[in-house]
Amino acid sequence: MNLKNNFLHHIWSIVLFILLIGLLIWGIWFVEDQSNKISVFGIIAVIMAAFTSVLTVSINHAKAKQREYELFLLKEKQKVYEHFYNSFFELLNRSRKGQQSISKKAIEETMLFKKGLMNWGSDDLIKKYLEYDDKLTNDQDNFQILKDGNIFLKEIRKDMGFQDSKELNIIGVILNSEARRDLLYK
Repeated sequence: MNLKNNFLHHIWSIVLFILLIGLLIWGIWFVEDQSNKISVFGIIAVIMAAFTSVLTVSINHAKAKQREYELFLLKEKQKVYEHFYNSFFELLNRSRKGQQSISKKAIEETMLFKKGLMNWGSDDLIKKYLEYDDKLTNDQDNFQILKDGNIFLKEIRKDMGFQDSKELNIIGVILNSEARRDLLYK
């Protein structure tokens, strides 16, 4: 439907443009009386002003719809990424307590994240998650898991529109100062 409306919009714009050019040519070369020429140019000015107003409103409406759509996507992505954070923090919390097994809650949150990622994640983020998941299952070193988690968290933030520097250590927010130092130097 949008393609059809866009096509009709272009057709009407072209017809109006041809009409205005025709009126302008007619007013310049074929209208002899000076007062009639002024009237024709007045009509052209009014049509141009109306056309410009309608075009401006149309463009603003399209931009507002685009912003609304982007906001909707961002909110849906936030919901999906919340599941990743819940799972990630559950794993970190259990690791701090010395529990190596994965909780039922972490598994459920991970599955909800994966389902949402398939619908709302970008191609690049899905690839990055698969790389992260492969590393997660292969790496036993906690610090390497945290480093890989930091990289993936940056990818999530990038997908949401943030630009993080390479020096930013997002995972450091949840670590104590000693663990942050160990993570930096390991």
